Amino acid sequence: MSAFTSLLGKESLIGLDIGSAYLKAVQVDAHKQGFRVSRAAQTLTPEGAVRDGIVVNKEAVSDALRQLLRTAGIPATGAVMAVSGPTVVVRHIKLPKMTEAALRKSVRYEAAKYISANVEDSAIEFEILGPVEGADDQMNVMLVAAPREMVESRITAVEGAGLEAVAVDVEAFALQRALVDCDVNRYRDGGMRALVDMGAAHTEVTILNGTAFALTRSIPIAGENFTGVFKSHYRCESDEAEQRKAECDMALLLEPEAEPETLEDPRLLQPMLDELLREVRRSIHYYQSQLAEGSETGTLQEIVLSGGAAQLPGLAPYMRARLGTEVRLGNAFNNPVFETHPESTGFLQEQHPRLQVGLGLAVKEMMPSAPLVRA
Repeated sequence: MSAFTSLLGKESLIGLDIGSAYLKAVQVDAHKQGFRVSRAAQTLTPEGAVRDGIVVNKEAVSDALRQLLRTAGIPATGAVMAVSGPTVVVRHIKLPKMTEAALRKSVRYEAAKYISANVEDSAIEFEILGPVEGADDQMNVMLVAAPREMVESRITAVEGAGLEAVAVDVEAFALQRALVDCDVNRYRDGGMRALVDMGAAHTEVTILNGTAFALTRSIPIAGENFTGVFKSHYRCESDEAEQRKAECDMALLLEPEAEPETLEDPRLLQPMLDELLREVRRSIHYYQSQLAEGSETGTLQEIVLSGGAAQLPGLAPYMRARLGTEVRLGNAFNNPVFETHPESTGFLQEQHPRLQVGLGLAVKEMMPSAPLVRA
């Protein structure tokens, strides 16, 4: 597999978020001092076509992508994609100081110390971050590894849709790029934040120290689990379960005067959601435990939500009450850096939780800041 780092000149790129529930495409152009979101669209992923982050039915996904781009009038020739999930490893490591060329030759040997998968079955990349403070003979490195099958299946599906695979990123980096890197003034206080991206198959928790990436962790509890709670309890089909989920207001559990009949579905979902919140809290506490005692950067400022499952009604106030910290739904499209066409503003505001990873991918080649996943 080659390195997908080349720009396509004047040809048109899209950020393409291939999820197990939805395929999302976002097209962005450089505009004035920022960007213009020229087009965005989404469609359901063919049932069972993406499993554990791997495109298992490449032809079906290719067909769905072609139809999506045709219907939305997106004239793309290339795509930037991303990988995520429990099998994607992102680690900060310390290594003896060496050149990038030397590390390129030895990166698989070094990676074998930090990933459980066979390095020969993994796509691996790194970024040298700089010297280790107080140790001039060492350097900080960010190591990224993903299953080769995950990477290559996405490339094959995209190429089958007639697009060139330009880059493969990590979803956590793309989300940080959309929400934080393009809006640094909001995050200049240097505080610690958690980006909680709730997709269909898993929830990705990314910890930031100010505007700097610290760690990311995947939790296998997300939208499909919530839907499954209703399917199991009511013995109903997915459509009915999805409708119940869309109408399940978790904030009602915080209302002492709420009518008992309105609490049935929120109470049904509560154990699953609380289990997810315990894992989110555990991720935050793990990072805090790695900091020096008394560190001012260890105080959590807020949790920023995104992803399709983050559209669960009343989620932010419920999490705020449970976790004891500020929780809000992030919206990168509210940033004045991103100009939107008046005709698409309504769609973007309604669907922004699902589209933000695609937005971060769409601007990657205009502001590269994170390592790609390569062979």
